[in-house]
Amino acid sequence: MPTSDRRRIAPNPSIALVRRETAARWPDALHCARGDTHGGGLVAVVLFVLTAADAIARGGLSFEDRCARLGAEAKISVTFEDKQVSRSDSRSLSELKRLSGSRSNPYHSILGLTHALPSASLAVTPNILADGRGRVCVVPSVELKLGFSELEVHLATELKDPCRLRIVEAHENEHVGVWRNHFRISARLLETVLRKQLANPAYFVNPGEAANEARRRVNEVVGTLLQGIYDGAMAANQQIDSPASYQFEEGRMRSCP
Repeated sequence: MPTSDRRRIAPNPSIALVRRETAARWPDALHCARGDTHGGGLVAVVLFVLTAADAIARGGLSFEDRCARLGAEAKISVTFEDKQVSRSDSRSLSELKRLSGSRSNPYHSILGLTHALPSASLAVTPNILADGRGRVCVVPSVELKLGFSELEVHLATELKDPCRLRIVEAHENEHVGVWRNHFRISARLLETVLRKQLANPAYFVNPGEAANEARRRVNEVVGTLLQGIYDGAMAANQQIDSPASYQFEEGRMRSCP
């Protein structure tokens, strides 16, 4: 009998995303400030106006050059925050079968189950520059934290034999390792990916529109990337639960005294 039969880690294939909105930020000298209402929400605006004198003082850079510099200076941070595993042996085989969502299969017995619910916290700060002639550019700074809101290993109450218990627990620990490593490595790679996809400035006619569009763009890009991470982790876990893996674990348990 296989040691585990896990197919999913959440009620649906998505990562719980918490968005932490921040005010639009203009990192240069502050020439004026106001609050603009756009799209039904208050967008705090601190506007830098690039005048001809400003351009000369800064080496004669064009508005486009200044916007490109804004993109190079935008901050992209992606981190992974680990979570301690919660372990339980209070559920029966039938309960674990129901929790796993697996289809009825006479050859499957859910002796162990790993439950993980990935989470992500996203903060977006639109960095905006205006030329004083009706043009605005924006590049977002992004802070993304990946982790798990739930990370649990369940072992069936019917597992009384220490040898079989160790084998099942080791199998579930493989699943835990896959989830952790997949998200830890993804966090390292995402900084480069996000910087490439979000570094180019976008141009608009007012700061409110620029801030809203920057947030929308980040949400779209991050959402797609998170779905890819989730799908990859699911595929890696399914490899652990392959028929060959089940046969190997079954042989080990039969060898228990």
